[in-house]
Amino acid sequence: MKRKGIPALFGLLALTYLLMPLLMFDFTETARPFDEEYCGAREVAIGPRPYMWVPGGFRHLDIPGGPDYDVSCWPFRVWKPVCLAYLKIKGFEKPGQWR
Repeated sequence: MKRKGIPALFGLLALTYLLMPLLMFDFTETARPFDEEYCGAREVAIGPRPYMWVPGGFRHLDIPGGPDYDVSCWPFRVWKPVCLAYLKIKGFEKPGQWR
């Protein structure tokens, strides 16, 4: 009986990991690093922009400029594979810390 619960729990955790980015990130906007703009001819980005309500989703809030993003923010570290796929689809270059 116990052995059936372990794969189900693993499946539930994997499904949660795959679906959480839909709640954490705004895939219509791009998060760009505060300290890097271009690598060669390509724009540098970190990934989709975290929603403003995500705690720790941005490095610094500058009024009226908006939030600054850094790869050390936890949503970008936890969902790095999602961010890398987003960058590849959108045609952005990875930040220096990920190259």
